[in-house]
Amino acid sequence: MPEKEIIDFKERKVLIVDDQRSFQTLLKGMLFGLGARNIHFADTGESAIKQCMEIKFDLLFIDYNLGLGKNGRQLLEELRIKKCLAVGSIYMIVSGETTRPMVLGAVEAEPDDYLIKPFSQGVLKNRIHKVFNRKKTLKKTLSAISNDDKDTAITEVKKIISCNNRYRQYCTKLLSNLYKEQKNFEQAEQLLVNELNTKRVAWALISLADIFYQQKLYRDALALCNEVLQQNRFRVEAHDIKAKCLLAQGEKKQALDVIKKSAVISPYSFTRQYLFADIARKNSAYNSLICACQSVLAMSKRSIHQNIEHQLNYVRSLLDAAQNTDNAPDKEHYIKESKLAIQQAKNEKSLFIKTPFSSFEALCHARIDAVQGKFLSAKKILADANCVIEENKETLPYDLYPESILTLLQIGEFEAAFEQQEALKQHNKNSQFVESMILDQTNKAQENIRIFEQHNKEGIEEYKKGNFSLAIEAFEKALEYAPVNTGSALNLIQALIQVLQHSKKNRTEVAQKCSNTFKLVDGIKLPHLHEQRYNDLKADFKRVSKTLKHE
Repeated sequence: MPEKEIIDFKERKVLIVDDQRSFQTLLKGMLFGLGARNIHFADTGESAIKQCMEIKFDLLFIDYNLGLGKNGRQLLEELRIKKCLAVGSIYMIVSGETTRPMVLGAVEAEPDDYLIKPFSQGVLKNRIHKVFNRKKTLKKTLSAISNDDKDTAITEVKKIISCNNRYRQYCTKLLSNLYKEQKNFEQAEQLLVNELNTKRVAWALISLADIFYQQKLYRDALALCNEVLQQNRFRVEAHDIKAKCLLAQGEKKQALDVIKKSAVISPYSFTRQYLFADIARKNSAYNSLICACQSVLAMSKRSIHQNIEHQLNYVRSLLDAAQNTDNAPDKEHYIKESKLAIQQAKNEKSLFIKTPFSSFEALCHARIDAVQGKFLSAKKILADANCVIEENKETLPYDLYPESILTLLQIGEFEAAFEQQEALKQHNKNSQFVESMILDQTNKAQENIRIFEQHNKEGIEEYKKGNFSLAIEAFEKALEYAPVNTGSALNLIQALIQVLQHSKKNRTEVAQKCSNTFKLVDGIKLPHLHEQRYNDLKADFKRVSKTLKHE
């Protein structure tokens, strides 16, 4: 008997997204031959999204390369996030692209299938039927997952596994992932071990390695990753887990070597590139850090993932490199590139809907000045930016807190930096990558903070004893480690004024030193307590200075 048609193509709504009219016509002819009549077309990803917002398509065939706009992978991600795909929709990426990075990038986006051009009508029909059958069998499970009802999804997928049909292995993989999402590692591990007792399949080895990694069983995870990579050195998931395990064990250099391989094999992953960036920073491999952040920025453009954080991270990577090089030409190059990136960002209007470009620009330039050793300029830019924000009855956008914190740490305003860090933690908005970056910079500043606090404390103690000259010496040493610290600057001014009042020696020189120290706080909007103290000291200095004129 002839095989019964399981899909009534005539009743299906079809969308073909391709920038080549010739392929649209070719694919339409194939689908028309299968019975499809309700066929729509889009030349760009943007046009496809507009149509998908209005119509729930049953079949979508998307070319990977769509010209200057979104590509097929980005389109799929956006359609999922915007919930434009029905549970039973079949989404296939179609491409003539056969290079490994492109193919793996598309496959990692998990379309229902990936068709390589050219293909026949028979191949097309067979692939559609395979996906249709699978989705029909898993309909209740997929509906539960779509509704974020993992318990129901687990119940339904178990029913399918118990039938021991052709989708048993697919469903076992799905069930293990559901258990992992619930942090039910015991059940997931048992399921995977049973599967591996039958056959050492790569997907189960990778999934079990991930479970071991999350439980900090790094040696066990590494053993499984190595087993996978012996089977197939292109399994990027195994490289990623291996890199994370090596990093957790303190083997930073080996971790960097592994994640570099992974990023070359399949570069089109935000998670992978940020892992690469994080490991590169921990190795002080700043060119690799820049490369990874630049890749993320490029991938995010025209995608639903485009946001200011990726732009900021690229600028941060350049300034991290500039801050940590002693080579003057290299530093100049990184600074130049960071300024160029800031200027180019101005054209990305969608980035600055919630965060004003003026604030973004100001805080980035404050850090640039700090990296160049222009500490007072950096401090003034920060203060001016905050004044503008306050005048507009707004608050500093949390996206820009890291810029402020990193600058404050470098110029020596440690107390303000820690206050902002605490506020950022309470907000809990930033990614793990950004948190790790701030932690790294804070750790690097710890020695300066310790020495600064030691000298500042010593200065306060000497001041209380009336040893003003020793206090001045201690406060000056403190400012060597925190160049424009407001509190220590005011302490120094207070001690200098005491010397002016109680000593007849070198009064002109002391007065000049006092004037120079005032420059660290003059014209800057200060916190209320510092501002009151500054005004009092300014008045005292003015009063004492009058006596100098009569000498």
